[in-house]
Amino acid sequence: MVRRFLLVSLVFLSGLSLWGAEKEAPPIGSIPMTPISQFLYFAVASENPGSVYRLNLLTKDISPLYTRPHGQLYSFAFHPGIPEKLYYVNANDTKIFRVLWLRDHWSEEEVIYQHTTYVKDIAFGPEPVTGTPAPGGPPLRLFFSEATGAGGGKIYYLDGRNRPVLFYEVRMWWAGDFAFDENGVLYLSSGNRAPAKLYKVEGGTVYTLYRHPEPIKGFVVRGGRFASPTGGAPFTSWISLPGKWKSYLRTPGGSAGFRT
Repeated sequence: MVRRFLLVSLVFLSGLSLWGAEKEAPPIGSIPMTPISQFLYFAVASENPGSVYRLNLLTKDISPLYTRPHGQLYSFAFHPGIPEKLYYVNANDTKIFRVLWLRDHWSEEEVIYQHTTYVKDIAFGPEPVTGTPAPGGPPLRLFFSEATGAGGGKIYYLDGRNRPVLFYEVRMWWAGDFAFDENGVLYLSSGNRAPAKLYKVEGGTVYTLYRHPEPIKGFVVRGGRFASPTGGAPFTSWISLPGKWKSYLRTPGGSAGFRT
C-alpha cells in the first residue's frame, strides 16, 4: 500500500495580516517568532497542482490560501518579516518558487533560484557569522536542502547575491527535512524511515533528541519543543523534551504548519 504523506513547512511569523499591502523589508536581525495564532497552514504533497491550505483552529474551517498554476507543492515558508511573501518547492524539482500577495490576488509564480539537483526543504534562518556579529544580528537568509537517495545530503543558504553557500553537510540517513529554533540552532529529522529520530546540531556535534516508531518529516522547533506530523498518521503532535508525544490537532491526511 502506498503511504500518503502530507509534507509540511511549519513556520512562526510575526503577527502581520496576510491581506495587507506589500511591505518594505524590515531591519534584519534574529528570527521573528510569536505565539501560535488560531490558524494552521498545511500542504498536501500528493496534490497536483499543489496548494497551501489554512485551517481555522477555532471553527475547524479549511480553505485554500494559495494554489499553484501547475505542479506539486511539498515544502513552503512564509518570509518571517514579510508574510505576504510565500516561498515553496516541489521535492521532485530543482527550483525555489516565490509568490507575493498583492492586496486582492497572488502574483505570478516566480523562480528565485534553480539548483543543480532536487530541492527537498526550505526554511529561513540567520546567516552564519564568524567573529563579532554586526549590530542588529546576522542577516536573515533562505536555506534549502538537497538529499541523496542513499541518505545524507547538504544544506545551503542563498547569500545577498542569491548565490548558494554550503552551510552544513549531513552524513547520516536523512531525507532533507530541517528547521531552526529562534536562536538559529539547526535541527534535523530522519525523514521517511521508521523508527524516526530528531536531532540537534550544535558546535559541530549531532545529538539525538527523540525517537519515534513512525517517520517524522516536516517539523518546527520553538522554546525547547517540537511540532511535527508523524509519517502517515493524520495528526500533528507536540513533543516536550523530556516528555512524550501528545496529539494536538487532527487534520485530513496528515501534517500541518503554523503561522501567526
